[in-house]
Amino acid sequence: MRHLVNLIVFSLVFPLLLLNQAVAFEENFDDGKADDFEEVSGEWKVENGEYIQKQQGAGTRNRASGYAVGNKVWKNYTFTVKIKPITPSNYAGVMFRVQTLKAGKDGNTFGLSHYYYWLIGIGGNYSKIWQSPSGQALEQNPGKTLQAGKFNDVKVEMVDQNVKLYLNGKLEKDFDFPEAFQLKYGGIALATYNASASFDDVKVEGDGIPSFSVSPKEKLATSWGALKAHTRVLSESLE
Repeated sequence: MRHLVNLIVFSLVFPLLLLNQAVAFEENFDDGKADDFEEVSGEWKVENGEYIQKQQGAGTRNRASGYAVGNKVWKNYTFTVKIKPITPSNYAGVMFRVQTLKAGKDGNTFGLSHYYYWLIGIGGNYSKIWQSPSGQALEQNPGKTLQAGKFNDVKVEMVDQNVKLYLNGKLEKDFDFPEAFQLKYGGIALATYNASASFDDVKVEGDGIPSFSVSPKEKLATSWGALKAHTRVLSESLE
């Protein structure tokens, strides 16, 4: 009887644990690492729990570090991050649906890459949605910009070919990508343009996006430990 109860409890609890373990990617850099981020260009360091792109000024234009680049599972998702500009001007931002991300020969361009990019001014009113490989700004209505020296909340909501972009809780852009410029999947990237900035509390939520904020081995051990605990408690309550 006890074995039957355990089997029933296992079949009920295990799918819920799997679902709980696979709803989001999170990284707060508190362990001093930026695991699995692909540093394409720039000087990236984790310091005091922040992921910093240190290069700045003329000649350090496009700098980026990507995650899950080219991942075909990453389609519709919500991507949030905190950005703190260190330099008082120029630009920082986020890339999404990043399919390829390569440094150009001059070190200041991304070469033949595929992504959407919200390029946000630091001060002023510069705000553009950029698409590559076309190399075009598809939307460039001015809006609120990043405040230097403090963390700004940035959020991207990508659903099919519509994106909603938020800065510090306010909707800044609601844009539908024209058919000729559409990208259907891809990961994320953190980026700067002639600027230095800190990034923190990266989070992506969406269907099929797993969490790797701890190693797969640690996550598996955590899952099995939780499963055993839930099974024991529920089976005892049913006896």
